[in-house]
Amino acid sequence: MKKLLICCLFGNTANSLAKKMQSLAEKKGNQLIISAVGLDNFASVAPVFDGFLIAPHIQYKLAEIKEIVADARPIEIIESLPYASLDAEQVLSFVMEKMPELAE
Repeated sequence: MKKLLICCLFGNTANSLAKKMQSLAEKKGNQLIISAVGLDNFASVAPVFDGFLIAPHIQYKLAEIKEIVADARPIEIIESLPYASLDAEQVLSFVMEKMPELAE
């Protein structure tokens, strides 16, 4: 089972989105565990995840995040509107399209 981590500034919005996405992924039969974290705790939990989604409002931290993750695992920035509206369907589709290795 693959693990996806959503990161935002404090983790609150990312957590709400992750819960909705997890529920949707289970309904669709995706073998995916979706979690969320705030930026301050990212480095401590990142090693156990297979892919990462970054909230649009912290994309300026992408270089720092890439240093933590290296190039071994995929990282994508979530589009603003689906993130802000907590559109789990659209964000999950984005993950499946941009990170096919998580759909395996």
